[in-house]
Amino acid sequence: MDGINSTYQKWKSLQSHWEDEDFLKSLTSLMRLRYRRLDEKVGMIFRSEFGKLKDKPLLLDMGCGRAEFAAFMRNQWKDDPEQQRDAWNYLGLEPSAEQLGKREVPTMGLGFIQAMAEQVPLPDMAAHGVLLKEVIDHCYDPVSVFREVKRVLKPGGVLVVTVTNDKSYFKKLLPWVNRANKSKQTDHLFFFGPEDLRKLAEATQFDRVWVETYNYLKLPRLLESALGLLGPVISRWALNLTDAAGKILLPGLGGGIILKAYKKQ
Repeated sequence: MDGINSTYQKWKSLQSHWEDEDFLKSLTSLMRLRYRRLDEKVGMIFRSEFGKLKDKPLLLDMGCGRAEFAAFMRNQWKDDPEQQRDAWNYLGLEPSAEQLGKREVPTMGLGFIQAMAEQVPLPDMAAHGVLLKEVIDHCYDPVSVFREVKRVLKPGGVLVVTVTNDKSYFKKLLPWVNRANKSKQTDHLFFFGPEDLRKLAEATQFDRVWVETYNYLKLPRLLESALGLLGPVISRWALNLTDAAGKILLPGLGGGIILKAYKKQ
């Protein structure tokens, strides 16, 4: 019991004071484009789902970090001539005060709350959609997180989860490198493949579970930096082309996972 409490306290302290400054500085232009594409994919899913609703929907962004997705959507709405104001209500949850203090948008929708994903300070059936973007592998209890998501979702509400694929083709090709990298990641207690994520959603009784992988392009850092120098148009073309080929030739083995699931009506 002492060991469990010690692990939890260490995890809670780390997440409550999470700082990603060094990580952000290490990103190449190609890596930044990957995150941009992910925001686009996630944004398209919620646009499609929320477009069916008559009421202004509430999106709960759990583990929102610096509110990067909120900033992305705000820019999308600002650039849309038909969008006179935010299309959705938004609420960001983040355990780290440091991250919230450096958020990319000062306020949006209902604002931001410092809270853990395992204990969401919202009533039942409050949200139309929940986003867990690159978050679930940082959580102490993923099962509790999914149950909490289901609690706060309205019937028919949608959950979108994105996470790094621990079963990607390049991690299978270099298993010793993957093991070494995982051993250094003190902020991760869990690692997921596509089927792991699917089983988690099904075990917590989500409906119509859909999973796909993306980000098939993986090169040594020097080559990725060189590709990034060719500009965003060519880089995006390379990412899109390798994704299209990878989904046919290596299904389920891309570098990232996207899951979409619904709370039963």
